[in-house]
Amino acid sequence: MIDAEQAKTLVLRHSEASSQGRERFAIQSCTLSERGDYWIIRANSEDFVVRGIQERCYVGVTAHLVNAVSGQIETVGSARSVDQYLEDKYDVAAAGAMYYVLGPGFGKDDKHAVILLRQKLECSLQQAVKLVLPASSSWLTGTRRTLLHMKAMLLREGISTCIQLRKSPIPAELIDDSVWHWDALKSVLNRVAAK
Repeated sequence: MIDAEQAKTLVLRHSEASSQGRERFAIQSCTLSERGDYWIIRANSEDFVVRGIQERCYVGVTAHLVNAVSGQIETVGSARSVDQYLEDKYDVAAAGAMYYVLGPGFGKDDKHAVILLRQKLECSLQQAVKLVLPASSSWLTGTRRTLLHMKAMLLREGISTCIQLRKSPIPAELIDDSVWHWDALKSVLNRVAAK
């Protein structure tokens, strides 16, 4: 297993190679992930870390992950936290060749749920029924983390859903972290209903 000092050395070499030797870097922090499989290392310019010169702070990278066995380095961009990155990575590994798909947690026989779905989506009753039929019950696909957020958003509207692993995501709409409010989610679900 690679120890903390070896992981720090790898990240410093990687960072300095990325800057083509024009910048010296220093380690801000180094911790082991909860599962013990990655060293989470934050590094930045030596001027920023050691001397506190704000103008020398590099942005765009949250952290570097060093595989504790292989030493392979992965860079986590600033768009995601390390926790989100690792969660997505573990979920992909757990899914294997399957896809995470969010669909209804009820069928067409649950008339109350179908009517509520129609009201919340502001679609026709025929479209609402279509959404809960087995052939079109794959609404959304994406990362498990994103689908959990969509599931929570739908539950706040009273709509029961479930996330399953399926061999194919078709006809589900691919959704990402850019959908964070009800109107956007409703629009995506209406596209699914119109297919």
